[in-house]
Amino acid sequence: MTAGAEYKICPACHEEYTAMASRCAECDVDLVSESEMPAEAEAEAFPPASELTCIRVAPIPWIRALSGALEESGVAHRVDPAQPTDAPEGQRVESFGDVDLFGLYVREVDAAPVRELDAAIARDVLPDESPDAVQGEEACPACGAALQAESEACPDCGISFA
Repeated sequence: MTAGAEYKICPACHEEYTAMASRCAECDVDLVSESEMPAEAEAEAFPPASELTCIRVAPIPWIRALSGALEESGVAHRVDPAQPTDAPEGQRVESFGDVDLFGLYVREVDAAPVRELDAAIARDVLPDESPDAVQGEEACPACGAALQAESEACPDCGISFA
């Protein structure tokens, strides 16, 4: 709408109409003036990492994979820069070398299913150690990128193999 012109808004879909309109063509609800629009409830702030459960500390490719899966599942989570000491018990982060690490945090009620999802991603990310694995081809244990046999670091995520 033009600046200064009076108009009405659909409270359901937020479509704008001329001031003469009375009902939304799509939603079939009464239109209201801008001043009559109900205030939108502010989304509940997601707690800081210190109030959440850390699921994984890893380089960003791994965290992105887990975060993407959680977004698809509708699980609220937080990704923040992390230190190796932030890693949950049993996670070995020393093999990542000097790359930047990130933590993925969820509410405690979501922790168990997210750990299962993380384990599934770990199976996909870590190299196949079965006897059928193709000899001579190596993959980064953090992000799965193809590596040369003599690589000392991953070109994608920076993990050090020294």
